[in-house]
Amino acid sequence: MAETAKEEAPLLWIGIDVSKKTFTAAARLPWEEKAVYPKGGVEFENNRSGARMLCKWIEELEKDSCGTFGVAMEATGVYSLRLYDNLKKCRPELHVAICNPLSVSYYMLSLGTNKTDKADAAVIAGFATHRRPARHTELSKDQAELRRLARDRAFLVDSRTEYKNRLESERNPVSRRRINNVMATINEQISDIDAEIEKYLATEASSECGSEIGLMQTVPGIGRLSAAIIYGELGSLAGYTRKQLSAMSGVCPTTRQSGTSLHKGGLSRRGSKWLRRILYLDSWQAILRSRTMAAFHDRMLSKPDSSKMSARVACMRKLLLVLRGIVVSGKPFDPNHVSVRPASLDKKQKNPEKSEVGA
Repeated sequence: MAETAKEEAPLLWIGIDVSKKTFTAAARLPWEEKAVYPKGGVEFENNRSGARMLCKWIEELEKDSCGTFGVAMEATGVYSLRLYDNLKKCRPELHVAICNPLSVSYYMLSLGTNKTDKADAAVIAGFATHRRPARHTELSKDQAELRRLARDRAFLVDSRTEYKNRLESERNPVSRRRINNVMATINEQISDIDAEIEKYLATEASSECGSEIGLMQTVPGIGRLSAAIIYGELGSLAGYTRKQLSAMSGVCPTTRQSGTSLHKGGLSRRGSKWLRRILYLDSWQAILRSRTMAAFHDRMLSKPDSSKMSARVACMRKLLLVLRGIVVSGKPFDPNHVSVRPASLDKKQKNPEKSEVGA
């Protein structure tokens, strides 16, 4: 869902507001003051037939305007992905972008428009005209499969926790027996998923996926299941910069400043909540098992404005960056490795005793 401008992005855009059964389309043309809608109606069915009709309308617009159109829509989970799949089957070369709903909503608020399907489609077309979002990139087979299994497992774990909490307050023996039976079934399903993940990694995963997961396992606190979950949420860590990885995980701090008021602290919370969950759990294991991570945790706690949670979040980010570092280097974790930050390289050379020991 990257929204970075690309040279290949088309100049003319069609915005789509997607729902469960239908979607609404609107085009933005530089020579038209208002948005342009399909003749005979603006709604299409959210299936292969509707995608085919949309592609036919796009072809008519391209003939009339002598330009190339792209399609932009908000991320709406399975509904937007279903439309994406149908559009790619009908017209593989079509530039289809799936945009961050938060960015689109901010753009919509700045315009102060009405909230209707037609208006939303026109706003998305205008947003795409200004931002020229990149083509949507599909998940690799490894990432898609591991993400599916890991999220199924997380759903079952959450359900088990709910039943466990209910069991503690339930007094009726029949109800307790029924809850225990359900929990036993859930435990079996979780074990089946664990076995399925292990089987996939052993027999079907690509060499790149297997290699990265093997490297991640060398970091204290990261098990095979954790590594598989992280790969499923992010894919190859080698494809991210440090800043991109912090942003994608949602553990980067936010700052709000106006005049003399400065507020720091809260997390952006963007990106995958499943990733933050596993980092939260594994960061504590890393603190317990790695002396350098424990020292980093203590250093964060010693800061005047620090708290247990802010120190824990700093360790989550540190752990993720360490994982990226070993994946990029292709070398297993070394607790005695000395890392030097590029931005402060000159200072470190003048004061080598201040070099930081990597966690």
